[in-house]
Amino acid sequence: MVNKHFFRINKAFVIKTWNTSMEKISHRSAKSMIGKKLNKVFPLLFDKVKLVFDDGKKRNLRNFGNRCLIGTDSSFCVEISPIKNERGKVCEVNVLFTNITKRNATEKRFSNSEEKMIEIGKIASSLAHGVRNPLNAIKGAVVYLREKYGHEATLLEFSTIINDEINKLDNFISNFLSAAHGGIKSVMVSPNDILKRILTMITPRAEIQRINISYDFSGLPRINADPFQIEQALFNIINNAFEAMPKGGNLAIRTYSSWEKDLDYIVIEIADTGKGISRKKLNILGELSDNSESSHRGFGIFLSREIIKSHNGKLLWESVKGKGTTFRIFFPVHKNA
Repeated sequence: MVNKHFFRINKAFVIKTWNTSMEKISHRSAKSMIGKKLNKVFPLLFDKVKLVFDDGKKRNLRNFGNRCLIGTDSSFCVEISPIKNERGKVCEVNVLFTNITKRNATEKRFSNSEEKMIEIGKIASSLAHGVRNPLNAIKGAVVYLREKYGHEATLLEFSTIINDEINKLDNFISNFLSAAHGGIKSVMVSPNDILKRILTMITPRAEIQRINISYDFSGLPRINADPFQIEQALFNIINNAFEAMPKGGNLAIRTYSSWEKDLDYIVIEIADTGKGISRKKLNILGELSDNSESSHRGFGIFLSREIIKSHNGKLLWESVKGKGTTFRIFFPVHKNA
């Protein structure tokens, strides 16, 4: 059984051997394991091994899990074989592990994130449908008023504005539903053009909040992306910058090209002069939390990061307490761009 993961147990359920392959996968030496009781190491195997001692029949377990192995959630196939003496009595049992797979904490976190994203998608769909229904009712009322009182200039002017804004909201909801269901409509887009649209929307708020906005847009190639989703990702990050500067400050946005590991990227840098983020919070920024008070900012960053990742990009950040935070968004450039 060279290079196979196995150990043996006697009738007292004490580990008698622990081969070198077991040492490697468990990070436990044979010296530390030999002499230990099976139920202290693999409690979930105890009953199965006892059956083999009782009836002398081999047992095979599939997708067996046990936290004791390497301190992670692991699954593996287990072959439990009886070892009989000259009189045909079971004197020892051999336990062989095969097809070992390990799920570490990072993989579990991503799995949890995916589950939460599905739930977020369901909530987003319900919310969007809930908003769309009254919008349709308002639109119907506006059409009725225009037909009955269309001769009044003031009413006609404002009903036209209301109708146009309803159409904008309706289009926004359609895009939102598409994004919530994971639909990506990729086209060749200009990151600078998306940022310019966002600047138009945030300028009034910046004036009210006494935030000075500076920008420096380099000439960039287009990228293959969903413009709606990219706009939402960038808007979330910029909105967080505004929230970090409630009493005013400076917001600097710039774009440039970068070459990393044989790949060409366009980079969008968003820097604020807000209160910054503590090292402790910085380490978990972008992770979903069950604490609504602490997860508000992290939720927006989480969504932005997931959108950026779905476009094969990456989101990096750095922060200095009391001086501000800088986010850098990297998008790969298409070869034909």
